[in-house]
Amino acid sequence: MRRYAPWFILLFVAYLFLLFYGIDYPVWNKDEGLYADTVREMIERGNYLDPYFNYEHRWQKPILIYWVLLPFATFFDPSGWSLRLGLIVIGLLTLVVSYLLAKKLFKNSEIAFFSAFFLLSSVAFLIQSRHIVTHLLLLFTIMLAFYFMWDLLSGRRERWRILLFGAALGLVFLAKLYVGMVFVLTTGFLLGIWEIWQHKLSFLKGLIWGIFAFSVVALPWYIYMIFQYGDQYTVYVYHEFFDRITQSVTGKNGPFFYIGVYFGNYAPWSIPLVGMGVVALWRHKSNLWRSLTQNMPLLFALTGFFVVFFTLSIPKSKLPGYLFSLQGFAAILTAYGFYHLDWSRWIKWLFYALQTVLSLATVIIWIRYFDPKSLKFALIVAAILGSFLWPMTDKYRAVLRLGVVNFLLLFSIAGQLQKEIAPYFPYERYGKTIVKLNETKCLPVYSYNSRRESMPFYAQTKINPVSKLPSGVNEYILLIDEQDFNRVKQNLSYYKIVDRSLYYKGSDSQVFKIINMQKGYRPPKDEGVWLLVLVGRRNQEVLSNP
Repeated sequence: MRRYAPWFILLFVAYLFLLFYGIDYPVWNKDEGLYADTVREMIERGNYLDPYFNYEHRWQKPILIYWVLLPFATFFDPSGWSLRLGLIVIGLLTLVVSYLLAKKLFKNSEIAFFSAFFLLSSVAFLIQSRHIVTHLLLLFTIMLAFYFMWDLLSGRRERWRILLFGAALGLVFLAKLYVGMVFVLTTGFLLGIWEIWQHKLSFLKGLIWGIFAFSVVALPWYIYMIFQYGDQYTVYVYHEFFDRITQSVTGKNGPFFYIGVYFGNYAPWSIPLVGMGVVALWRHKSNLWRSLTQNMPLLFALTGFFVVFFTLSIPKSKLPGYLFSLQGFAAILTAYGFYHLDWSRWIKWLFYALQTVLSLATVIIWIRYFDPKSLKFALIVAAILGSFLWPMTDKYRAVLRLGVVNFLLLFSIAGQLQKEIAPYFPYERYGKTIVKLNETKCLPVYSYNSRRESMPFYAQTKINPVSKLPSGVNEYILLIDEQDFNRVKQNLSYYKIVDRSLYYKGSDSQVFKIINMQKGYRPPKDEGVWLLVLVGRRNQEVLSNP
């Protein structure tokens, strides 16, 4: 490891750079719009306890994610860049906690470093560190709670350790309510049930201090919300939680759904981890349980991994981002397996195959979607070829080579996609237009047949979703698809089209499909024309163009 340390550190720093690269793109993702506007409205109201979205209560998520986003958004003004900056800081802290947890478990700096490296260089970590949602924050709080829980399971039960574990569990509760606590407490119970039974009295004494610390951190905000809104809040949270367990959000609720998600989220290290797991099972098939129980740190990480996996697989509601919570354990397990890996021919060819696949994917993406005649593409190809020329004589070179190619692929996607799909999400432009229109008159804004979650953030006003034209309103601003407008415009006394733009009707996660449309392949069902219309009575003067 020492002879390759400078190269690994250089690659690690390059991945850190990638976290910050190109994060100044607008907020147009549906989920991002929910969090971005909630933060903006908190700042506008000067109220940092009550979350509002689109000037209505937003109780779906606890408060911690907004408190994480608020500092940079307040200092720099709310924007896509300032909001994502808060999440990147949480991402960096997650890497630190992953390093410290792995080092505490295995007393080995090399395993600790590779735990942080594998986590940082995985696909989902890069995505979630730049995506304004709660998944990264939940991962951070879970890893922090596991860091302190290991002390308790190891017999180190000083009062301050118990207090820190209770406080960390309180942060989990503020990040995702019950979900993260289920992961942590189930793992602790499975691993510590015998010791808990053996030391019942000392356990109960420690439990009191843990509950105290948890209550101090987690409960004040919930008590405030219950005091403010009573049963209205508690009933909503109750139904929100159980609806997500019993109802499918995407229609993808099969028992094996998260297996495919795992391979995608943790790419490219998901395949080596599975390969090392198969080898370990084969080698220890006759005395697997004995081998694990003699290695409690490994059993701890494995239990955390599978508790998260199976807990998420049971409910009907399944989203790919949920599985991100096990990524820290996956990175620690990969680092542990890699450290103890015996370099063999089949391992060598596995890394060759992965490196080749990622290299081809990078080249194909540039040829098909970006500019293959650019200098940037030439440099990327040269770097890919150079990585293959470096002999793969040991496992460290194999990881370095794969890490370089993976970085080039992620750099290509992160650096180019947002620029390419921006024209199909004109939220920022329309929002600024609405703000300017409302400088002279404060007009209500209606969105016909659609709720556009990112619009309140930019329009800085309530967006009223409607399925029919509003009645009894003299003047208003209307956001409407051109096809819908052609059907209803005869019912308008007087109107003026202020702006029109192409927009993409589907999810912005289908980025390559959108780029194809940019190149002229435009399926009619996926593309529309979005109009911004001023509507008034015939005997009234409609505002002039801004």
